Formats: sequence, C-alpha cells, structure tokens
Amino acid sequence: MRNIDLISTKLLSNRFSLILIIFWILNDLYFKSLFHNEFTGKISDVIGLFYTPLFFTAIISFCAFTVRYKFNELNVLFFSIISISFFFILLNLNQELNDFLTGKIWFFNLSKGTADFTDIYCLAIIIPLILLFKSGIIRNLKYTYLLKYISPILVSIALLNTSSIGNSESNLDRLLIFNLIADANDKITFLNPKNGENYIENESILFHWKYRNYFGIIEPAFYDKNEKCGNTIELNTLEKNKAGKFDSYILQISNDENFQFILEEINTNQETKIYKQFNNSGTFYFRVVLNYKNFDGCDNNHFLIILPQDKYKINIAK
Repeated sequence: MRNIDLISTKLLSNRFSLILIIFWILNDLYFKSLFHNEFTGKISDVIGLFYTPLFFTAIISFCAFTVRYKFNELNVLFFSIISISFFFILLNLNQELNDFLTGKIWFFNLSKGTADFTDIYCLAIIIPLILLFKSGIIRNLKYTYLLKYISPILVSIALLNTSSIGNSESNLDRLLIFNLIADANDKITFLNPKNGENYIENESILFHWKYRNYFGIIEPAFYDKNEKCGNTIELNTLEKNKAGKFDSYILQISNDENFQFILEEINTNQETKIYKQFNNSGTFYFRVVLNYKNFDGCDNNHFLIILPQDKYKINIAK
C-alpha cells in the first residue's frame, strides 16, 4: 500500500478539503472578530473536529507506513477521534480548565477562546466522518498529489491559530498575510448614533456601543488580572493590562475631538447603551472608556483604559 492510498490522506488531499481548511483559518483570523455570531463561533469547531482526527490519523499512519509497521487505519482514526474528543470536552467544561489546558500545557499563554458547553454538540460531525471513512466512495475520490503536502501544513496553521492567543506580533509571526487583513486591536464601536448625525435640543438620543477584540471576546472582564496598581492609560489590547478589574463603561462627551476637556462623564455600569439629551446646541464628540477598579492599597481606587475607536460626533441644533 502506498501512502497516497491511505483514506485519511485522500480525504485531506482534495480541493473541497482545501477550501474548507482555508475557510477554517480565515474564520478564526478574521470572520469571528468581524461578525461574532453563532455561525462563525461554531463552524470552526465543526470543521476542526472533522479534519483534526484525519490530520493525526494521516500522520500516525504515515509513520507506521514508513517503518513498515502493520496497522489498521480505521483503528488509528478511532484512537484519534477518542483522544481529540476527550480533550475538546475538557476545554469546554469550564473556563478555568480551558485556560489551564491551553495556557499551561499547550501554548504556555492565555487561551483566546472561551469554554462553551454547547460547543460539545459539534462532536456530532464525527458520525458522518466515520461513515464517510468506512464507505467505498473514498477509494475513488479524486485527489491532488500536491495537496498531500499542502493540506497538513494548513491544518497545522489552523490548529495553532485556534489555540493560541499571543499578541499582535506573535499573530503576525504565525500568518502575516491574514493578519494584514484583520484588525488586531481591541476596539469600541458605536452602533448608534451614527457619526455626524443631526439632532435637536432635548431630543432623547440612544448611545449604543460594543466592545470586541481581534479574537472575538466581547466582555472586557475576560482579561481581568489585578496583579498590580493601575493608572489611566491608552492601550491597543486589554491583554496587555495587568492591573485592576473591569467595573463599568463611561461615556465621555466633549466639544473637542481630542478630549482635552470633558464636558460630561456618564457611568453606565456594564450596560452598553444609554439615552441622553443635550440642552445646548453645537457639535459634540463622544467616546467610551473602560473604568477599572484597583485592589485595596492602591493610591487610586479607579483608573481608565482608553481603547482605539473612531472619532464620533453629533450635531445638535436648536
């Protein structure tokens, strides 16, 4: 038997698989942070749980084939499925275990993902994988010889990208071309009002925003560390912050686009929307900053973290 005759190799070495694996990489690098919905959250798990067992099956089978060790490829697949499924379940039982496994054992840094028990339902993709593997259709499957080498490399990149968080520099090292497309900064984005919109005095205006980062995290408290005392600072990513715990959002209003002078600050607790009226006419700039609480013993009880965000303004007429 030749290596290319392996079922796992054939499944990895076709154009359809290439498209799905590339989509898996793009989804983790770009689409998750851009759309952040249930589809982008689950599709990487589904694709990953289909191709990761095939990836390890192909590697183990290739090694056994090279040393002329007799093996049953289906048994190797079952071993890969059981091992990967067990690890996947542990990752999604709770966040503490997720952080430990990916941070201390796997990549020695903080997990970029969050434990989600509903992700375990994605293991259902294993059933069609086994049925497809056992069917005779695969033996007649058309494959591309070059993809026998390209697909395993792409799966390796996808696995690294799924599991590692790192900073923007380490992401750039992992896959430069995709990170040039994606925005690596944490960001506050306003959904309402739209930039430059016009209102009248005493009109009730909805301010609605969202926080998200490059990895799709939408809760600033995910990065709470409280390891030292903090001071107001501008940061590109909360991952770099080692101080305090997230306490609330603060909506700042100014008539200066650089916010040298703050007209008003509104603490919204952890709500991401608030209604406000303006009693005076003019052009007003607004932004949201994160209010953090220091631990006891620090000189300042609270400090602010200012994240990258576009310059927003509204016009108030009489």
